[in-house]
Amino acid sequence: MSVNLNQYNYGDQKSTAGQLTPVVVADTRKKPKWTVSIPQSAGFPLRPSQYADICAQSESIIQQLDPSAVHNHLHMSPSQSRRTAAGFIDVQEAHDQGLLPTAAVRSNFENGDTRQNQLVEENQDGTKSRQNDAICEKSLTFTMESADAGMGKTLLGLWMAYGLAREEGRAFFIDDSNWAYGRYDTFFRPPPLPPCRLPPATQRLPCPHRTRHLVVSTSTYQWVFGDLIGTRSHEHHSHKELTRKRHAISLARAGHDALFHLSDADADYLSTRLEELDSVHSKGGLTIGLHVRRGDRHPWEAQYLDSYIPPSIYSNTAQSILIDHFNPSNTTVLPQEVSSQLSASKILIASDDPEIYSTPEFTSMNIERAQSHILLASKANLDAALPDSVNPLSSHDPREPAFTKFVEPNVGWEGGFFASIFWGLGNAAEGRAAARGLREERPETKPSEETLKLREYVGRAYLLDLKVLGAAKGGVICG
Repeated sequence: MSVNLNQYNYGDQKSTAGQLTPVVVADTRKKPKWTVSIPQSAGFPLRPSQYADICAQSESIIQQLDPSAVHNHLHMSPSQSRRTAAGFIDVQEAHDQGLLPTAAVRSNFENGDTRQNQLVEENQDGTKSRQNDAICEKSLTFTMESADAGMGKTLLGLWMAYGLAREEGRAFFIDDSNWAYGRYDTFFRPPPLPPCRLPPATQRLPCPHRTRHLVVSTSTYQWVFGDLIGTRSHEHHSHKELTRKRHAISLARAGHDALFHLSDADADYLSTRLEELDSVHSKGGLTIGLHVRRGDRHPWEAQYLDSYIPPSIYSNTAQSILIDHFNPSNTTVLPQEVSSQLSASKILIASDDPEIYSTPEFTSMNIERAQSHILLASKANLDAALPDSVNPLSSHDPREPAFTKFVEPNVGWEGGFFASIFWGLGNAAEGRAAARGLREERPETKPSEETLKLREYVGRAYLLDLKVLGAAKGGVICG
């Protein structure tokens, strides 16, 4: 096998020091191996794009060392991916064999730097890092930072990463230091802290999968999960595809059940709300959820690609489910018991567009908001809530001059969830940059307290909606 090693600083410790890159080294038998060099000065976590670059470069090295090993690498299951890392040697082993500079793998604690271990662990339970604990034998750290404004992709990856860590016997950690929404424990109950501490940041790698201390970012899903996220259409109905999808669902389910517990700020309200739904079920009624998505996401159906699914389709589908459930024989005259059950039933609606709740299709039925603990308000909602003395829209005698106290115009949450609106909360300049596609991956200025508070309300409202809709016994209609 012929391998071009010149571009990888082969065997040169000095040239690899301070670089953030996969490197090829010579083992004790002078055979080419590869590892990843992350200098201590890089900090933790790296930017998502840097993690993606490391994985892409790693594939190039794998292809150099063993061209057959990289075939279909991105479409492998995690178990296959673990076995496909030709010539890889973990950072600690590379150090033990003298193949990397000592400074590249020394423990943060040995260097007097406890910030990174404290950061991850404090964000989980508010306690200081337990410096006396041994370093974990294997670990998986999920970094919450994402270029996406929404939570969905991040939460799915978080839950799957937890399931994967449990499947592989890895200690599981969460890093929220650059999460756009703020602290993890603002939204969720912290998971149990592992009985070991994290290794130094230089040993936590995004690739390959078989590394002892794995970092998972939204930018590295394809390397960590293979094609468990996403579907190849020509295999959609194959047994192999179904097996992969079941595995993905099982990983996500494990993480969902272990991690999707709201923080104390919302848990009490949620408990009361779920008790209300239980009373519906105890009366023989059925609950059905409607999740009406607007904003910058559009349906896949060709006829709605540039618009949204009409409200009538949601309401008609919900009504059909109720009728099919309580009147499967489609009799014209309903027994009294069935009528009572229909009357007791509830249709729960949640949407990222505040105006959805006032559409005729959703006001003429037995529909109520999924939750009323945190509500997004449109400008019309805010204006209507102003006192008459300051509301220019309030009624007055047209024959008399209208004197109104000047107030700043209201800015509401309009039309649904748009990424540019989210990034612009409390920071109009960043929102304009996002709208033009110029937003920085990790702006130098941290979000202000006001910005984080606004984002917090958006996130908490979304999570409460999901929790309540998920409790609907009759299923959830999404669009």
